[in-house]
Amino acid sequence: AKQILLALKKRQGCEIVSCPTCSRCNINLAEIYDKVSEMVSDIPIPLKIAVMGCVVNGPGEAADADFGVAGGKNGKSVIFSHGKICKTVPDDQIVGELRKLLEEAIAK
Repeated sequence: AKQILLALKKRQGCEIVSCPTCSRCNINLAEIYDKVSEMVSDIPIPLKIAVMGCVVNGPGEAADADFGVAGGKNGKSVIFSHGKICKTVPDDQIVGELRKLLEEAIAK
């Protein structure tokens, strides 16, 4: 229900977009999506967060996202903002590093 209200612009908060996954998906997308969704559930400002399976499509297809993550190769993924890669992190640190980036942006 919250996602519908967000889409209709009747509620403020974070909108999360995700890819449908394909053979290029390099991370456990569903698990990361769930963690990111829970992490941003209390953020009252309108942000668009992308959770993408690969760097081929991630920053490009989700260039309109304020922030996003995209699975990379060899256990490394990227965190991006407005289509530009901010940092490369180990897969197990994706959510924590995204949280730090969001906290910095919200504090400004």
